[in-house]
Amino acid sequence: MGIVEDLKHENANLRKLLDQAQRAGQRQPTPSAPTLFQPDLPAVVRYPLAEFAAERGKNVPLPESVQEIAEVIGRRNAVRLVEGTRQTGGRKWRRQLYVPGDMKEDHRIAAMIGVEAALLLSKSHAHCILELPSCHGLRKAYMADHALRQWDAGASISEIAQEMGIEIKTAQGLLDQADYWRNRLG
Repeated sequence: MGIVEDLKHENANLRKLLDQAQRAGQRQPTPSAPTLFQPDLPAVVRYPLAEFAAERGKNVPLPESVQEIAEVIGRRNAVRLVEGTRQTGGRKWRRQLYVPGDMKEDHRIAAMIGVEAALLLSKSHAHCILELPSCHGLRKAYMADHALRQWDAGASISEIAQEMGIEIKTAQGLLDQADYWRNRLG
């Protein structure tokens, strides 16, 4: 058994020497400079919060900066910008969006809100970095509306929580504020 192990060890050493001899005189590959990873923004297909904000949630106030944008491009499009913009930094409520001065038709802002609205935004906020808050109040109203509709359809609190991906106590809290939201939703 000792001879077999010696032969295996010698065979491994010969393979290393053969490999070194084959690589001798060849240029070592230089590692290329690392490329910066810049992911595309998510392709949002549906904008449920924007649709809600323009219809049933039209009486729910928007944050001041989003309301300012809504005055230029409309409430639905302003909320679409919020929904379609990825969070920046470590804080989940912070979203930043640069508005170019020369808006192209294939720009992602134009894809989100339409070319006409994007041109209006470009004229009013050219070369600005917009701080877009996450519209927490509107999101809460949307969740409450969804929970109330399910409750009115006969769903239990645990079914509502499971469907919405929230805890039971959160679903209960949304339903406890039912009168508040029913008066404010159109």
